[in-house]
Amino acid sequence: MSTTLFPRFVAVMASGLLSLVLGGLTGISILWSWAGLPSPIPLGLDRHWLLMIFGFFLALIGNEVLHVLSLEWSGRAAPLAYMAPFAAMLWLTVAFTLAGAFAAAYLSSFVALLILLAYAGKVYLAPSRIGLRPVLYNYLLAAALAVSAVVPIFGLLGLFNAAVAALVFPIGTIFAVMARDISLVTGKKPARGWGNAVAFALIAAAFFTWAAGAPRAAGVLILTASALSLASSGLLRGVEVRYSLVQIYTAYFWLALSGIVLTATGGAGLWYDVAVHAAALGFIFNIVFGVDVVLMDMLAGQVKRVTVSIRRRGFPVAEAVLSALLNVGLLLRALYPAWPTPPLAALTGPAVGVAIVAFLLNMQRRLRGL
Repeated sequence: MSTTLFPRFVAVMASGLLSLVLGGLTGISILWSWAGLPSPIPLGLDRHWLLMIFGFFLALIGNEVLHVLSLEWSGRAAPLAYMAPFAAMLWLTVAFTLAGAFAAAYLSSFVALLILLAYAGKVYLAPSRIGLRPVLYNYLLAAALAVSAVVPIFGLLGLFNAAVAALVFPIGTIFAVMARDISLVTGKKPARGWGNAVAFALIAAAFFTWAAGAPRAAGVLILTASALSLASSGLLRGVEVRYSLVQIYTAYFWLALSGIVLTATGGAGLWYDVAVHAAALGFIFNIVFGVDVVLMDMLAGQVKRVTVSIRRRGFPVAEAVLSALLNVGLLLRALYPAWPTPPLAALTGPAVGVAIVAFLLNMQRRLRGL
């Protein structure tokens, strides 16, 4: 990465990593309180989800929109006129959240989302650097940002369950990006474009339905969206055992589990936690672990102007180890409502946290080398 772009990247992702650490430690505190252990950083549930969604995920997705995906589509990263105010809004969101000024945090995150939406409208809804016209992926990406911008308004007005509604931001964005990137990873043409569009609409409706107080209906929508997205991806046409594909299959397993838990239990008690984190951690990070490994290689190929195969050479041992740690930690969390023992609550958070932080640091190291 050029010396000009790297400081801008750090300005965005530093706030995201800080949010991940503080939000993650807060989540661990909640889990450890179940086990009767002392809390390392008792910031509370409201700060936890705001730091994770509008701190960490907003930084991560913002970096993708303004930097990585922008390089792929337009051949350049977002200019400072977009990057600087976006980074400022991110830092303000983190600061307001930590200070307990939640209304201000909602406002700053709303502005940050509007900045991303404005950039998406200007860049991704215009022809690419080689003259390609926008496709479904481009429109779904803009739609995901537009729908997500509604969530801070919910928080400001005290409408519905904003923490649940906020899941539409990272998961809806992944559904949008996967409409294109799934074929880059698998080498298989998606089965049907309309299926991806309908799956996106269903997953967005699912989280708003859940937030409005109808978890069982939301569970059915999540299951339907998962099945349609998977069928539309082309992944069911000949299952292959390959690192990235295994990660994607695992991601869909966790998303489906979220829908099953909601449908079966209504998200009652600790099953609410399982449903939320099966989607928020299981689906999102297995997708990230599987897709980013390949996209980073492809991006490196674009920057260095060499041809890169869709199939990553060699087996990504480090990523596979971190993936195993992530999924073991998630499994411990999923087992806790049925088997509420202190070791499960004590181990799940650190396992997931170490896996995510280590993976992201490795990705940043590779990105800096571009």
